[in-house]
Amino acid sequence: MNFNSGRQGLRIRTSIPNRESKMAAEPRRCRYCAENFVPSIFHHAQNVCSSPECQKRRKRDDHRARYCSDSEYRLICRESDRKWRDCHSNYQRNYRQQHPAYVEQNRRAQHRRDRKRKVKDLVKNNLAFDVKSASADVWLVGPQLGDLVKNNLAISEIMIFQTVAAPEVRSG
Repeated sequence: MNFNSGRQGLRIRTSIPNRESKMAAEPRRCRYCAENFVPSIFHHAQNVCSSPECQKRRKRDDHRARYCSDSEYRLICRESDRKWRDCHSNYQRNYRQQHPAYVEQNRRAQHRRDRKRKVKDLVKNNLAFDVKSASADVWLVGPQLGDLVKNNLAISEIMIFQTVAAPEVRSG
């Protein structure tokens, strides 16, 4: 810049710097959608494009990271949630009344979680009687039986099939 000083110490600018060259930023790739974008001149560290979907993901990820790392922020969020629940105390009851399919789906999922928890509690359970001493073969059948390691007792529906011996043929 060239400045000329006039009378009484007044400076006059004789040339204007090219602001466009300083403000132009290199295009970057969005970390969510992988599209190229030009970052804002006001946010030089911008690494997410301005699409609403990507901004929503960025805010959600930032919230989760801050919630995990900042105990004061976590307390503020919990207090905010508590205030909302106090103001909307009938929300869950109303939602369940208006969405019976959700209620049924949740009931089935809870039943599956309860059964899975019972099976996990049976792992390495060596209580009760010795199954090997029974004269019949015992077959435990079910999808969660892979989790039963070294287990001699399982609470389940058991079907016992007794082998029928072929009649002996007497020669005589």
